[in-house]
Amino acid sequence: MKKIIIITTVPMSIATLIKGQAKYLSQFFEVQLITSYSEINKDIEDYEGVKVKSINMTRKITIFKDLKSLLDIYFFILKEKPEIVYTFTPKAGLLGMIASFFARVPVRVHNIVGMPLMEAKGKKKYLLKFIEKLTYFFSTKLLCNSFGLKNYINKNLTKKDIKIIGNGSINGVDTDYFNDNFNDNDKKNIRLKYNINEKDFILIFVGRIVKDKGINELVEAFVELKKVYNDIKLLLVGDYEKDLNPIKQKNMDLINELEDIIFVGFQDDIREFLAISNIFILPSYREGLPNSLIEAGSCGIPLIATNINGCNEIVINNDTGLLVEKKSMQSLKNAIELLLINSNLYKKIKSKVRGSIIKRYSQKYFLNELRNELEKII
Repeated sequence: MKKIIIITTVPMSIATLIKGQAKYLSQFFEVQLITSYSEINKDIEDYEGVKVKSINMTRKITIFKDLKSLLDIYFFILKEKPEIVYTFTPKAGLLGMIASFFARVPVRVHNIVGMPLMEAKGKKKYLLKFIEKLTYFFSTKLLCNSFGLKNYINKNLTKKDIKIIGNGSINGVDTDYFNDNFNDNDKKNIRLKYNINEKDFILIFVGRIVKDKGINELVEAFVELKKVYNDIKLLLVGDYEKDLNPIKQKNMDLINELEDIIFVGFQDDIREFLAISNIFILPSYREGLPNSLIEAGSCGIPLIATNINGCNEIVINNDTGLLVEKKSMQSLKNAIELLLINSNLYKKIKSKVRGSIIKRYSQKYFLNELRNELEKII
């Protein structure tokens, strides 16, 4: 078997974003994983059935730590002699592509799944742009998880050919796993656990609680809607990143103070939260192709998302969800209110969304296409 080393900056990316990918590919390749140290790395090894090498990497720009990480990755790759190094996320991409180039790995594949520079400004934007171009230079093949992001990259960063796997995404969605298999009694018990009334209309967000995910606009829109609609609640599933991209302090205070905003932090399994929710909302400023949208859509939940690349590939406006203006609290508020009051539109969207996701983003289809692409590259 040909050997492939997959590198991500943090283990949570393996445990959530590409869960099951190493397990699938290990049927056709000898697979090893590199990621930062975490207590969950042993769980990842057990689930994926492959070895995990812990090499610490940070998402921040830290020259001396990054140099140490680069050398550690280089020497590990030199020892293992893989035919392919396959990287995700910006920092893992930069370090993995440079290390594998100097270790003379013949196939160096970087998958572009998000682009912080799209929202960066000033000197930081120029630095992030340089890092992206450097990563692409040391790669032999670029993949990307959305058509809109591919167009942005080819227009602004490189003319290199970029391949989209299937219809986009980083891993597809397991449509059997993400399905509404909860009965009425299950849902009643879940609501009781989180002090949610049976008649409450639940808006849900899943992801990092940060500025670039549109959390400021979401909280502010909810507060305005709450003045008119008393039986709505906002469910936030995810962790804060206070050092990297914090939300406004006043909105953080509202999340902590308002009993109708239910913050549950990061969850390994989000299905029970999706099961009791009425609308899934992703008001993000930038995306590749967001897993959370296809997971929620696979559960048959109407979607609201910003009209940006990735989101507007998943959400078919007025058919499987609604698209709203980026960074606009008013546009977001109007869309939520429309689905609150227009039951016919809500029912129409709900009836179509799961079928649309299954047709375009099934994980079985995606992983088969990924394997074919990797074998073709070799």
